[in-house]
Amino acid sequence: MRSEVVPPYSRGSTPGVRRGRGKVTAIDPEVDIQLNPGTDEQHADYVTARIPLTGHVTPEWLRCYRQLVDEKHPPLPARAEDEPDRSWIIVRVPVTITDDRLLQVLDAACDLIPEADAAEQAPSPTARAEAIVRKWWVARRG
Repeated sequence: MRSEVVPPYSRGSTPGVRRGRGKVTAIDPEVDIQLNPGTDEQHADYVTARIPLTGHVTPEWLRCYRQLVDEKHPPLPARAEDEPDRSWIIVRVPVTITDDRLLQVLDAACDLIPEADAAEQAPSPTARAEAIVRKWWVARRG
């Protein structure tokens, strides 16, 4: 019997696999990651991993992902970008990072994908406030 190594993000909730309705953003397993070592003196001690997503994400999704990185994982060196070919999760780490910490950073960056999907689909604060005001108004009018 052959054993298979399963990435941690696929244990339970794989990015891109969700039950129910709504848009799902997923890592594209058909496209290879891109690895870019630092090329100039300022970035020589870093490597950048570009993780491909299927298709494109919206500007709102990018905003949600950025907010999640800032709020939940301040030291997380990750960002998302939409480029002409597709969208990417981009992780830049020092080459001296420990193996375990690098795996944690990659997992954390990918674990934010379904969270950004949910945040993008949530009602905006304006829509939520408007709904509360309307409900209040209906109640006041009797």
